[in-house]
Amino acid sequence: MITNHKNLHTDAILLDEVIPGGAKWSKILKRGQKIRITTEDGLGSLSLMFYNADNTAERFNSADTAKIQWNAFLTKGKVLYSELGHILFSITEDTTEGMFDTLAGINNPRLIHKNFGEGTFDAIRNRYYKSDRENFLVELGKYGMGKRDMIPCLNLFRKVDVKEGSKLVLSQKRAKPESYVELRAEMNILLVASNTPHSMESGTYNPSPVQVTIYNAQAITEDDFCMNYTPEAKRGFENNKRYFA
Repeated sequence: MITNHKNLHTDAILLDEVIPGGAKWSKILKRGQKIRITTEDGLGSLSLMFYNADNTAERFNSADTAKIQWNAFLTKGKVLYSELGHILFSITEDTTEGMFDTLAGINNPRLIHKNFGEGTFDAIRNRYYKSDRENFLVELGKYGMGKRDMIPCLNLFRKVDVKEGSKLVLSQKRAKPESYVELRAEMNILLVASNTPHSMESGTYNPSPVQVTIYNAQAITEDDFCMNYTPEAKRGFENNKRYFA
């Protein structure tokens, strides 16, 4: 667990914990709070689903996030939209050099078996190979949600390249050790996470722990980097202001 957080005042930290490999996790972030997600060894792979905590019928829309910003590849300054044109998260920092994936989706028990072989509870008990689908359904159930609330996810610390026009290929590039992504909640957010291998990964099932740190951030000013990153972002922030007016 990383205790020396770069560029972060320890007195602002509200929560600091590790999501073990294979585990699930969730939390409600208040508007204006930030979450730093760190891969200590550079081998992390974390899948995220997130929703307007005040109305979970509104949720992250990966297609609109790519379409509105004219690009499916994310980095610092980009924002993450709901289907209503509201901004759920802003990407306020990224030391991974763009290791985000909005294209490949989540894994499921069938893919886990295909890519990693046999790893059932009967065979290896609590070390059994967990999938995103199982993890998300269990975690969403804590909030009265279920299958119909499953959405295309955002994957962190892995990147998918598009080859030959439309062929998706998992990049072999990995984040550097202690790389992190910071997301700022622009609404009250229900964030649900699953720490299992990327859906296009194969080989040995050994997901790496990921650290999550939630902290209070400074108030947004009119010269905010994310707000002014694109004209589309400005309109999204205006939509948020109208929502909270």
